[in-house]
Amino acid sequence: MSVLYTQSWDINRGKEHEYSRFIIEAYLPEMADMGLIPVGGYYVEVGIGPRIISVYSVNETEEVLKIITSRKFKDLLQELKTIIINYRGSVLEPTGNLKRGKYTIQKGVWKLNQYYDLRPGIKKEYANFVINEHIPTMQKISYVEVTGGWNVSIGGFSEIIAEFTFKDAMDVGRLLMNEDYRRITQKLRNEFADNHTSRIMRSTERFDEPRWFK
Repeated sequence: MSVLYTQSWDINRGKEHEYSRFIIEAYLPEMADMGLIPVGGYYVEVGIGPRIISVYSVNETEEVLKIITSRKFKDLLQELKTIIINYRGSVLEPTGNLKRGKYTIQKGVWKLNQYYDLRPGIKKEYANFVINEHIPTMQKISYVEVTGGWNVSIGGFSEIIAEFTFKDAMDVGRLLMNEDYRRITQKLRNEFADNHTSRIMRSTERFDEPRWFK
C-alpha cells in the first residue's frame, strides 16, 4: 500500500481568495510535479484542528523524504505559509494489517479517523487484537469501509491512525451508535491505546472549504 504524506493548516483570515487561487493554480500542480500525488482533501468537522487536511500518495518513505527536503518543496511551502497558519506535516506508513493496493483518490466521502499511541510492551497482543478482532468486527458493518491503518513515522500527534470511510455523514452517526463498534473501540481504549482521540472529516474538491468561508 502507498505511503502517505499529509499536510494540515488553517486559512489566514483575509487571505481566502488569494489562497484559493494559489492552491488551484500553483500549489497542487507543483506538488504533483514533484511526485506528491494528491489523493484527498478534507475539512475537519468534529475533532481537533487544524481544519484543512491534504493527503498525497507516494511509493516509498525515502521518496517522501527526498521531496520534502528539496529546495523546490521548501520554496513552495514558504509561499503557502504566507496565506495559512497552524501548519503541520506528517509521513504515514501502512501498518500491513490490510492487504491493499495503491491509495486511490478519495472524493465525495466522509472519514472517521482514530488516533492513539500504543501502550508499551503489548505489541504482539495488539497485533493479534487488530488482525483477529478489530478488523473483522469493522468489516462486518456494511456501511463502513476499513480504508487503512497507519504508523505515523514523522510528525503528527499520535503513533497510529485507523482510517474508516463512509458514503455520507448519516453513516458516521450510525457507526457511533453501533454496539459492535462501541464494544471493540472500548476494548481498544481499555487494553491497548493511550491518548485516544478521533476526527470526523468530509472530503472537499479542493482543500479550501471551511464553513466560515462558504
